[in-house]
Amino acid sequence: MSFTNPLMLIGLAAILVPIIIHLFNFRRYKTVYFSNVQMLEDIQKKTKRASQVQQLIVLALRVLGIACLVLAAAQPFLRGSNKSAAKGNVISIFVDNSYSMETDSKNGSRLYDAVDAAKNIVQSFDFSDDFVLTTQDFSGEESHILNKDQMLDMLDRITVSPNSHTFKDIHAFESHTLQASNKENIIHYYISDFQKNGFDVSVLRNDSSAHIGLIPAPAEQISNVSVDSCWFLAPIFKLDNTVTLVARIHNYGSEEVQKVPVKLHVNDKQKAIAAIDIPAGGYSDCHLTYRIDEPGTNCGKVSIEDAPITFDDDLYFTYEVTENSTVSVIYDKEPNRFLAALYGKDSVFTYQPMGYQQVNYTQLRQSDIIVLSEVPTISSGLADELTKFVKAGGTLLVFPSEKADNSVNGLLQSLNAGHYGNLTKNSLKGKTLNRESIYFKGALETDDGRIDMPQTLQHYAISGGANGSEIIMTLEDNSPLLVSYPFESGKVILSAVAMNDDFGNAHRHALFFVPLHNIGIMNAAQQKLYNLIGIDQMQRVMLPTDGSDEAVVLRSRKGNEEFIPEQRRLGNETALYFHNQAHTSDWYDIMRGGQLLGTLAFNMNRRESDLDCYSEDELKKMAEELGDNVAVISANTKNIAKSVSDRLNGKPLWPWFLVLSLLCFLAEIAVLRFWGKPALNE
Repeated sequence: MSFTNPLMLIGLAAILVPIIIHLFNFRRYKTVYFSNVQMLEDIQKKTKRASQVQQLIVLALRVLGIACLVLAAAQPFLRGSNKSAAKGNVISIFVDNSYSMETDSKNGSRLYDAVDAAKNIVQSFDFSDDFVLTTQDFSGEESHILNKDQMLDMLDRITVSPNSHTFKDIHAFESHTLQASNKENIIHYYISDFQKNGFDVSVLRNDSSAHIGLIPAPAEQISNVSVDSCWFLAPIFKLDNTVTLVARIHNYGSEEVQKVPVKLHVNDKQKAIAAIDIPAGGYSDCHLTYRIDEPGTNCGKVSIEDAPITFDDDLYFTYEVTENSTVSVIYDKEPNRFLAALYGKDSVFTYQPMGYQQVNYTQLRQSDIIVLSEVPTISSGLADELTKFVKAGGTLLVFPSEKADNSVNGLLQSLNAGHYGNLTKNSLKGKTLNRESIYFKGALETDDGRIDMPQTLQHYAISGGANGSEIIMTLEDNSPLLVSYPFESGKVILSAVAMNDDFGNAHRHALFFVPLHNIGIMNAAQQKLYNLIGIDQMQRVMLPTDGSDEAVVLRSRKGNEEFIPEQRRLGNETALYFHNQAHTSDWYDIMRGGQLLGTLAFNMNRRESDLDCYSEDELKKMAEELGDNVAVISANTKNIAKSVSDRLNGKPLWPWFLVLSLLCFLAEIAVLRFWGKPALNE
């Protein structure tokens, strides 16, 4: 306990006055003569011992009353945590304005309560203090030191944000801003619902130099069901193909939900509907099968109905449907007739053959798949172009040449693919098929082990390559016959045999043609179906190179948002950087000069869907483990200003001492008035 006016404690000497009076005015019993002794019957006799007890109690009450009165004048208080306030305060307040804070509370919404609490905190400090405001937006305004008026003004302009950052990122952002202040006393306040999937208590353990207040924004427990994600089982985006979209529906509640209707719309047409049961705290995958009937950019949406949390009820996605794939075959002396029959006579392919010494790079850049058919050597220019092609998401299919030099393996190694080894000249049959590969899945109806396999007379050994390779077919010696290697956004697929009779009958075998055909129609890695707002900041797209200097604009289909993303050319593709400019779940059209070039999908971050938060008691337990510099403050906005003041500047005790002093004097009067008063007989 400390005192604001410690010199007033000199007044404690006043307690000597009642003590001296008591000692010098000690009353003795005297003999009193009465003319009529009958009056003595009406008087209650008192003993000397009882009189002494009464006087001691009165003395004690007088001494205690005077002492409490002097202590009240000295203004005692319990010292708070703000021991260096004289050096200046810099107050950093984080207001969680994510979508989970939009839920109802007794005073309106939890976000409204959080802003009101922040205002009360600001009002508890002086105009000479510095302030920092942080929200989920991480805006430019939040990266500056503010005065008291600016802080209050920014608090009035806080709205719900689609962004959702981890507590580690939030602490790092505000700590960087605090470096601009010259005040030494750092005080953090975090007003949030403290969702368990985003709040990491270990971050505060490393910040022992600051005073930290955790202010929970409680709300009633709400069950929530959301569309978490979606993906295609086999991304064969061709007209008249039947595809299956898998939508993962998550139940964040404590009870099972049954028969949740799930609807799929593509290009504003309902394509499928299903009803699923979802266990408590778990998820179920809903399979939605439909037929692709429109070319170009297809805009899809998976929807459910779940109140009151609705921001995660719709999941937007897009994918491109091309009428045919462009296959460029680079050959040695003459085009391979088997490849020409496979890709040149099928309407789903645009076949472009070219000699390796006369490569048309313009046509090559417009390809979906490039085939190297027994090419003996690769120039540095061609190698550079092929590397850019694969990086941008293209598929490179390689058939070996018996005359190949080191440039071929050099290219493959630069793409983290396997390399060709020795030519093994012995007859082997195919052994296994990877039925789970997207190049075989669903193509074979039976699995009785009696499938006729291709026969090889000689083959190249394929070894090495990066992790993540997929063997599509193997030979009897367990060496790969056809193997795929991922590289950035694209793939490199190597065949152990060439497409001629010297290597056996694989080039004539229908079982070998199945994966080659599917490689053609699945020409590139599946494009990103959608972006998560606040997380995904870039997407690569194919844009026409028409030489226009106009900027690309992303425009929301709902018409309430439009922004210009950063644009960078990366090989055959263009990278669009969003920088948190999208704020609404929707389809965004890519526009340039009034021309529609494509469409992207954006969705809210599903981290906010899980409404499981730390309770105030749980936060207090964690605060006790972190140390004395971390405290939990009740979110009651009526008392929060007083709580902040008491914690920082100390809790005043003088009112209690004043009340105690008055009680002592009243007790003294009661003792003198009622103790020992004679009872009169009626």
